[in-house]
Amino acid sequence: MRHEKSCGTVVFRKTKGKYAVLLIKNKYTDCWSFPKGHVEEGENEYQTAIRETFEETGIEVKIENGFRMESKYMIGKKKNVEKTVVYFTALTTRAFVVPQPEEISAFKWFFEDEFPYDHSFENDKIIFAEALKFIKNRFGDANKKDLKFIK
Repeated sequence: MRHEKSCGTVVFRKTKGKYAVLLIKNKYTDCWSFPKGHVEEGENEYQTAIRETFEETGIEVKIENGFRMESKYMIGKKKNVEKTVVYFTALTTRAFVVPQPEEISAFKWFFEDEFPYDHSFENDKIIFAEALKFIKNRFGDANKKDLKFIK
Protein backbone atom coordinates (compact mmCIF):
# COMPACT_ATOMS: atom_id res chain seq x y z
CA MET A 1 0.00 0.00 0.00
CA ARG A 2 1.23 3.48 -0.89
CA HIS A 3 1.19 6.38 1.56
CA GLU A 4 0.88 10.14 0.99
CA LYS A 5 1.27 12.93 3.51
CA SER A 6 -0.04 16.48 3.39
CA CYS A 7 -0.18 19.29 5.92
CA GLY A 8 -2.55 22.21 6.24
CA THR A 9 -4.14 24.76 8.48
CA VAL A 10 -7.47 25.59 10.02
CA VAL A 11 -7.24 29.37 9.58
CA PHE A 12 -9.16 31.63 11.98
CA ARG A 13 -9.61 35.37 12.21
CA LYS A 14 -11.69 37.56 14.49
CA THR A 15 -14.41 39.63 12.86
CA LYS A 16 -17.66 41.18 14.03
CA GLY A 17 -17.26 39.67 17.50
CA LYS A 18 -16.98 36.09 16.20
CA TYR A 19 -14.37 33.71 14.90
CA ALA A 20 -14.41 33.03 11.18
CA VAL A 21 -12.75 30.03 9.55
CA LEU A 22 -11.42 30.00 6.00
CA LEU A 23 -12.61 27.15 3.81
CA ILE A 24 -11.78 26.40 0.20
CA LYS A 25 -13.09 24.15 -2.54
CA ASN A 26 -10.59 22.55 -4.82
CA LYS A 27 -11.46 21.83 -8.43
CA TYR A 28 -11.91 18.10 -7.79
CA THR A 29 -14.66 18.14 -5.16
CA ASP A 30 -17.77 20.03 -4.18
CA CYS A 31 -16.93 19.91 -0.46
CA TRP A 32 -15.53 22.74 1.60
CA SER A 33 -12.20 21.95 3.24
CA PHE A 34 -9.09 23.53 4.73
CA PRO A 35 -5.98 24.65 2.81
CA LYS A 36 -3.46 21.81 2.61
CA GLY A 37 -0.88 20.20 0.35
CA HIS A 38 1.90 17.68 -0.05
CA VAL A 39 5.06 17.75 2.01
CA GLU A 40 8.08 18.64 -0.10
CA GLU A 41 11.52 17.15 0.48
CA GLY A 42 13.35 18.86 3.33
CA GLU A 43 10.23 20.45 4.83
CA ASN A 44 8.81 19.84 8.27
CA GLU A 45 5.07 19.75 8.93
CA TYR A 46 4.88 23.40 10.00
CA GLN A 47 6.75 24.61 6.91
CA THR A 48 4.47 22.62 4.62
CA ALA A 49 1.29 23.89 6.31
CA ILE A 50 2.43 27.53 6.12
CA ARG A 51 3.64 27.24 2.50
CA GLU A 52 0.54 25.43 1.26
CA THR A 53 -1.79 27.89 2.99
CA PHE A 54 0.02 30.78 1.34
CA GLU A 55 0.11 29.09 -2.09
CA GLU A 56 -3.60 28.24 -2.05
CA THR A 57 -4.94 31.43 -0.41
CA GLY A 58 -2.28 34.15 -0.54
CA ILE A 59 -2.50 34.47 3.25
CA GLU A 60 0.53 34.38 5.51
CA VAL A 61 -0.40 32.67 8.77
CA LYS A 62 1.03 32.14 12.22
CA ILE A 63 0.57 28.60 13.52
CA GLU A 64 -0.54 28.33 17.12
CA ASN A 65 1.54 25.71 18.92
CA GLY A 66 -0.41 23.13 20.86
CA PHE A 67 -2.88 21.93 18.24
CA ARG A 68 -2.12 19.09 15.83
CA MET A 69 -4.68 16.67 14.43
CA GLU A 70 -4.35 13.96 11.82
CA SER A 71 -6.92 12.86 9.30
CA LYS A 72 -6.44 9.50 7.56
CA TYR A 73 -8.39 8.17 4.61
CA MET A 74 -7.99 6.12 1.46
CA ILE A 75 -7.67 7.76 -1.97
CA GLY A 76 -7.11 6.73 -5.56
CA LYS A 77 -9.29 4.99 -8.08
CA LYS A 78 -8.81 1.68 -6.27
CA LYS A 79 -8.68 3.28 -2.80
CA ASN A 80 -5.21 1.80 -2.45
CA VAL A 81 -3.36 4.89 -1.18
CA GLU A 82 -3.49 5.81 2.49
CA LYS A 83 -3.45 9.59 2.83
CA THR A 84 -2.52 11.30 6.09
CA VAL A 85 -3.22 15.00 6.49
CA VAL A 86 -1.82 16.86 9.49
CA TYR A 87 -3.66 20.04 10.49
CA PHE A 88 -2.61 22.91 12.70
CA THR A 89 -4.57 25.95 13.81
CA ALA A 90 -3.41 29.20 12.29
CA LEU A 91 -4.28 32.81 12.85
CA THR A 92 -4.50 35.80 10.58
CA THR A 93 -5.87 39.31 10.69
CA ARG A 94 -6.19 39.39 6.90
CA ALA A 95 -9.55 38.81 5.25
CA PHE A 96 -8.44 39.26 1.63
CA VAL A 97 -7.87 35.92 -0.12
CA VAL A 98 -6.09 35.34 -3.42
CA PRO A 99 -7.05 31.80 -4.45
CA GLN A 100 -4.64 29.69 -6.49
CA PRO A 101 -6.49 29.46 -9.83
CA GLU A 102 -4.96 26.13 -10.85
CA GLU A 103 -6.38 24.30 -7.82
CA ILE A 104 -8.98 26.39 -5.98
CA SER A 105 -12.49 26.95 -7.38
CA ALA A 106 -13.97 28.86 -4.40
CA PHE A 107 -13.23 30.21 -0.94
CA LYS A 108 -15.28 31.68 1.87
CA TRP A 109 -14.89 32.86 5.44
CA PHE A 110 -17.54 31.06 7.51
CA PHE A 111 -18.52 32.37 10.93
CA GLU A 112 -18.04 29.79 13.66
CA ASP A 113 -21.80 29.15 13.84
CA GLU A 114 -22.16 28.82 10.05
CA PHE A 115 -19.77 25.95 9.35
CA PRO A 116 -21.14 24.07 6.29
CA TYR A 117 -21.59 20.66 7.92
CA ASP A 118 -23.75 19.42 5.02
CA HIS A 119 -21.01 20.16 2.49
CA SER A 120 -17.86 19.09 4.33
CA PHE A 121 -15.91 15.88 4.78
CA GLU A 122 -16.64 13.96 7.99
CA ASN A 123 -13.06 14.28 9.26
CA ASP A 124 -13.11 18.04 8.65
CA LYS A 125 -16.18 18.46 10.84
CA ILE A 126 -14.34 16.90 13.76
CA ILE A 127 -11.16 18.86 13.08
CA PHE A 128 -13.09 22.15 12.90
CA ALA A 129 -14.85 21.49 16.22
CA GLU A 130 -11.59 20.63 17.98
CA ALA A 131 -9.69 23.54 16.41
CA LEU A 132 -12.41 26.02 17.41
CA LYS A 133 -12.40 24.68 20.96
CA PHE A 134 -8.60 25.05 21.07
CA ILE A 135 -8.72 28.66 19.80
CA LYS A 136 -11.45 29.62 22.27
CA ASN A 137 -9.52 28.04 25.15
CA ARG A 138 -6.38 29.91 24.10
CA PHE A 139 -7.92 33.32 23.25
CA GLY A 140 -11.40 33.35 24.78
CA ASP A 141 -14.47 34.59 22.99
CA ALA A 142 -13.89 36.47 19.75
CA ASN A 143 -15.61 39.58 21.08
CA LYS A 144 -12.79 40.11 23.60
CA LYS A 145 -9.81 42.18 22.54
CA ASP A 146 -6.65 40.10 22.78
CA LEU A 147 -3.44 41.65 21.54
CA LYS A 148 -1.73 38.24 21.33
CA PHE A 149 -4.07 37.38 18.48
CA ILE A 150 -2.96 40.36 16.40
CA LYS A 151 0.43 40.06 14.70
